[in-house]
Amino acid sequence: MGDFKYKWYKFNLNVACARCGNTIPMQHTTGWPECDDCGEKSKHTWVDAINFCDVKDLIKGETGNKKLLGLMSANSNTEAVATLNCYDCKQSIHPTEDLITTKKHTCEHCEKELHFESFNEINNIVFYTYVNKKISDANKAALVAVRCAACGAPLETDPSKTNYHCKFCGVENILPPSLRHRRVLDDIYAGVQKQIPSAKKINELNNTQYIINCLKENKLEAFEAGALDTLMQRFPENLQIYHIIVNDLKYVFPAETYEKLWELTKSATFLNIISAKLNKSDSEHNSRVKELDGNKKTKETKVPKKEEGFFDKLKKLFG
Repeated sequence: MGDFKYKWYKFNLNVACARCGNTIPMQHTTGWPECDDCGEKSKHTWVDAINFCDVKDLIKGETGNKKLLGLMSANSNTEAVATLNCYDCKQSIHPTEDLITTKKHTCEHCEKELHFESFNEINNIVFYTYVNKKISDANKAALVAVRCAACGAPLETDPSKTNYHCKFCGVENILPPSLRHRRVLDDIYAGVQKQIPSAKKINELNNTQYIINCLKENKLEAFEAGALDTLMQRFPENLQIYHIIVNDLKYVFPAETYEKLWELTKSATFLNIISAKLNKSDSEHNSRVKELDGNKKTKETKVPKKEEGFFDKLKKLFG
């Protein structure tokens, strides 16, 4: 089994209350949207809303603002983020386990157990809630951040302001008094999952594309000693595998491996590279090239023996 890699996106989603039209920001991925102003509970779940906003577009790398009408009135805003942080110690975390199955990850820095959510209706995407610190009683007078009513993006905190211009969608937000003392909203992240073949099992793979993916997605230190040498001897004509190992992973093959490849390869182009690495003389190089050409011509000119048919056998029998 391989490791998993995740591409993370900040995921903001608002739905409109069906009764009063008030904006309901998503703070939970489970349950139903419920209006804080009139108490109306939506007949559609948050998972319905997430699917309605085509969250699966993230698998294709598509981000941006969406305003949708139909099943419900909803606004979403997604943007890629470079890192995902632990909400307890604020340090960057790098999960490699199958979060869709385990639904948890222990922070590498503070050992806090962080929880994730996944749904059968949404394949290959996992959700993470970054729990922001709530305002204390002593700070109840402070203005705290809320989301844009149009696209769901977070608005900047400024106690002197009541009007906020959203930098994402351009909508001018007027913050009503009832919202000025609310808690800071939590941030929701969506992670697109991609499986990476285990570097320790690279020589158990036979599919060339899986091997290339494994090489591209892992670092040099992930491979066991001698694994890349063995791999190259399994594919002595594959220049793509060779260039990824040498140029991307920066691995230096020992002379012993190049000597084996000198004997194994049937690629004249690769032979030129190996010849230079081993400082072979012109005569040695030319002799090996002629050997390759000879083997190729023999293979091309060799005519397979035709199998005798029934009438051929009769002809032989009766002369």
